[in-house]
Amino acid sequence: MSKTAHEEWLLELIGTDSMRTAAQKTQYAQTTISRQLSRGNLSPEMVIALCRAYDRSPVQGLIETEYINDYEVQGPDVAIALEKATNQQLLDEIMKRSDPQARYLFGGDEDTIGLSPQLSVVSDADDMNDGTVRPFDYGIPHAADSSIDEDAERESRGEDLID
Repeated sequence: MSKTAHEEWLLELIGTDSMRTAAQKTQYAQTTISRQLSRGNLSPEMVIALCRAYDRSPVQGLIETEYINDYEVQGPDVAIALEKATNQQLLDEIMKRSDPQARYLFGGDEDTIGLSPQLSVVSDADDMNDGTVRPFDYGIPHAADSSIDEDAERESRGEDLID
C-alpha cells in the first residue's frame, strides 16, 4: 500500500512525532486523522489545525496539499483594489510613498502635505518678494521663449505682441 500525497505531507510536517502526538496537538481524535488519511486526503480544516499545531503557515499548508494555488494568495488585482479604495486610503498611500522634499515644498510637515499649499513669489531680487504684481520686464531672463518663431506664431493667431 503506497502512501498518499497527504500522508507524505503529514509525515514531513510532524517529523519524529507520532500520530497520537499530532492528534493531541491538534485536539482532534487520532481516529479522525487516520480515517481521513485512509480516504486519501486530509480535510482543509485538518490541514489548518495541523499547521497551527506545528507552527507552519496554514496558507502554506493549503498550498502544499493543493487546496489552493500560490497565485490565489497574492491578493486582489491592483485595479480591483484601487477601485474599492476610498479617496482617503488613496491619499494615505500617496503620502506613504511621497518624497520628504515634496512634503517640504508643498507646505506640509514630515507627515503631511498641505492640501492648499502657500505659494509665494519667487524672484532673485529681494525688493520684489512683497507679492506685488508688476508689469512684465523683458530685461529679466525668464523661462518663456521669446524667439522670433514664438512671436511669428502669436502673430499668425492674431495675438497682439507686447513690445
